[in-house]
Amino acid sequence: TKTTFKDVPKSHWAYESIKQVAEKGLVTGYEDSTYRPSAQVTRAEFATFLARVFESNERATVSFNDISDTHWANEAIQEGLALGFIKLEDFSKNKFEPNKPMTRGEMSRWLANGLAHANADYGKAIEEMANSSLTLIPIPEFYSGGVNKKDLPYIGVALGTGLLSGYEDFTFKPNGNTTRAEVATILIRFMDTMKKAPSDFTGLQELLEVADTGTNILTITNFKKTKYTGYEGVLGKPHTYLNKTGVSTIEHAIFVDTTGSKPKGIFKDMFYNEKAEAPLLNKGKYRIYYEYTFKPNRDVSLQSISNGSDMHFASPVMVNQSKVEQFNIASPKSSTKNEFLKGETYRYWAQNVANSRPGEEISSHSNDGSLFYYEVPK
Repeated sequence: TKTTFKDVPKSHWAYESIKQVAEKGLVTGYEDSTYRPSAQVTRAEFATFLARVFESNERATVSFNDISDTHWANEAIQEGLALGFIKLEDFSKNKFEPNKPMTRGEMSRWLANGLAHANADYGKAIEEMANSSLTLIPIPEFYSGGVNKKDLPYIGVALGTGLLSGYEDFTFKPNGNTTRAEVATILIRFMDTMKKAPSDFTGLQELLEVADTGTNILTITNFKKTKYTGYEGVLGKPHTYLNKTGVSTIEHAIFVDTTGSKPKGIFKDMFYNEKAEAPLLNKGKYRIYYEYTFKPNRDVSLQSISNGSDMHFASPVMVNQSKVEQFNIASPKSSTKNEFLKGETYRYWAQNVANSRPGEEISSHSNDGSLFYYEVPK
């Protein structure tokens, strides 16, 4: 088989990956010695590539109206159905539409299901994110729409393992398509990921901890839980402010590691603007992004809520405005204007900070005495 193509020069960004997938026989070129790197990948093609990765002899016997027994991709599609990386319920009216370009949402789905075939723990990860109301996937489309809710756990696995990443503007483009050049690099990563477990990927562990407990503190920071409960003990439970400004609940507590010279964590691009907030780096501090619901007793500003209140139930600092816009995050526009009006209920994000020094603790409790308590071991 050909491993170099006349339309993929050595200078092409995907040259190495394309050469590798050709050497492994996963993606072959065309009869005219081209690879067509910028052509979109179709469903039939992607089924064929993934089937070649697995090399299984298992076959389903499903008949789609638009795939004959002699269709060039039929064997691969039946293998995909047998292994579960293709799911029958994703196709309507018994049509496979083999020439339809794969969307990135669909690709995430097939890849994540492929990982689940290789390692059942990936299947558990998908289920955990699918069945939790706390799941938060760090893509702009999560809040701004343009993503099928059912695709989120699969996109979570693809992002959390690094199989797919967002674009420069951080969007994931779930309905966007993928080129044959991009697919070469994705297949190489996929084969590598198949050898690993979900626990090998910090990003995926953060997403799973959030789906499980509403926070990623244990995965991304050096805080440990003690004999007390963590954030899961107070989620959604009311806390009345001492200064009588209203009643608040914590819904999420998302940490970004800004202790060193580079921000770390799968949520960093969603909440932290490295250019604008660089002075926070290298000070040994974590950023905490709290999602609250809040019912004010009078018209009140972010600043007034925070004055004299418990810091963890009332963060004084807004989320960086550029992130609010990029990710469509609900957050106050100003800290001093009375944006919270009596009689309304708000759900919004604000930020806080925690030190990473040994002996540091963060704790608080809701009205019923439920508490969260973490400390950095001495």
